[in-house]
Parts: sequence; C-alpha cells; structure tokens
Amino acid sequence: MRHMDKEITFSVIIPVHNKLPHLERSVNSVLNQTHQNFELLLIDDASTDGSSEKLKTFRDPRIRLLRRDTPGPGGYAARNLGIATAQNNWVCFLDADDRWELTLLENLHNTLQQNRDIEIISWGWCKVSGSKKELDTFSKQNKKYSQRSFNLIDFLKGPQPMWTGAVSIKKKLLIESSGFPENGFKRGGDMDTWTRCLWRSSKCIWINKVLSYYHMDSVNMVTENVERDITFIFSPFLQDLLHTQNNTVKKAIKYYQNRYLYILLNGRVYERKSIRYDLVKKMNLNLQAVWLITKLHLNRVRHSF
Repeated sequence: MRHMDKEITFSVIIPVHNKLPHLERSVNSVLNQTHQNFELLLIDDASTDGSSEKLKTFRDPRIRLLRRDTPGPGGYAARNLGIATAQNNWVCFLDADDRWELTLLENLHNTLQQNRDIEIISWGWCKVSGSKKELDTFSKQNKKYSQRSFNLIDFLKGPQPMWTGAVSIKKKLLIESSGFPENGFKRGGDMDTWTRCLWRSSKCIWINKVLSYYHMDSVNMVTENVERDITFIFSPFLQDLLHTQNNTVKKAIKYYQNRYLYILLNGRVYERKSIRYDLVKKMNLNLQAVWLITKLHLNRVRHSF
C-alpha cells in the first residue's frame, strides 16, 4: 500500500555485495529504530561470501529482500532498484558495513513534520576506525547551528553537507534527477547524484546531530578496491551546467573541479602515487605546474564567493 504524500514515511535501502561480517551491525541499526514507520529494502547485489544466506535470516515484516544477478560498480544499480521499488515518499541509504544511531528516523520525522517543504535532509556523521571517531568536516565548521539550510553552491564550495549514509531525499526528486549513474562511474557516482538532486531541489536542511557512522575497518570496501578518477568532477551534468547564465553557479563548479583536481594530484586523498601520475599522464599535464596553478586559483576564488 502506497502512503499519501502528507504522511512522512521512509524507505531504507541497503545494497549488499559480500559484506557478511557487518550485516548484523547495519541491518539491526535500522530494525531497532525508535521510529518504526519504515520499510527496509535489502538488495543482494550478487553476493558470493554467504551474505545471500545471511540476509534470509533477518525476519521482520518491514523487510523486502531483492536480488540482482550481476554486481554493479559502487552499488549504484542496486540503489536504483531500491528507489524504483520503494513504496514510501522518503528514501534513505545505508551501506551494508555502516550503521545508524537508533534515534535517526525519529529525528528526521520530527524535523520534517516542522518543515514540510523540505526535499533533502542531511545530518552529521563520524568516521570510525577502531576506538577512534572523527567528525565530518561540515559538522566541525557548523557547530554553532542546530540546523541550517544548504544548496548546490554550498555543496560545490565544500565541505559537502551530505554523505550517502547521512542523507534522505524525497523519492520523487530522486526519480526526477535520474537516480544513480549505472554507467561511466566506478566511484564518485553518488557525488554526481547529489549535484543533480541539489540543482532540482527547492529546500534542503542539515541537522546538527551525529546520527551515522562510516566504519573504516570493513571488508570489501569500494574505497580500498577502486581508485577514484576525475569522472565525477567532469560529469556530463556539470559540464552542461557550465553553460548556465548564472555566474555564481559557474564559478562554484569551476572551484569544485579545481579543488578536487588539486586534492587528487596532491595525493591528499590516497597515498598510492600511481593515482597522481596516472592522472597526469591521462591529462597530459605537468604535475608541479598543476599544483601551483590550482592552489593559486583556489585561493583567489575562495575569497570571491
């Protein structure tokens, strides 16, 4: 049964590809939510490590188990299957090795009841490595707010106010924005999705509560197995958007592209030097020149917003 738009109901999507050791943690962090009005879509993305069998042991009437025969890069196709199948009007995403605070959906529901025109809602999150926790950068820079609005310009200027495990988006907006890219992206496809959703959205709110945890000690992590390239910063959508007459948007896109290009070339995301030199080779660039030019450009643009 589909719920009317006036109701605030959640569809939670967890794509699963070979995450057996972490499924209890992620799935139970959803099933044990204090707010119980949700459905949980477990998308078995052609797992081969016993995850398929484990998923069948979770018994709850709110669970729907779906399976794909061929795994897709980044879980993008699995998330799209979940979006297409979702019966509720708000969609949340959780990776199979991460977890939520048990009050997450309650906090979202309360905030959305007071702000019925919101289309995207995000919140604080932490990276977890062993006993260490590191707060996300956006939360660090916005401690004085209990909540604040944000838009595409804020996302492009950074730090990003949303992350896959710490965002909920109206299903209608996700569909209108074409969901996740199933082709052309091995990594960074979520960033492309957020830019498209933000461009179409009318109101977005971030709430200053740490409600999600990104576990760094997980098996089969995309961030460990797949190197990031420049596709997400030069996506067809952003390249098309550069033709807009809005100079603020164009400036923000250029800043976004140059900032990530500088980060990748400067090796600040990953220590594996092959990323830097492979990137330079592909683009026929001089490494030292790019470092200097992008750094000077970023400093100039940062002060012009």
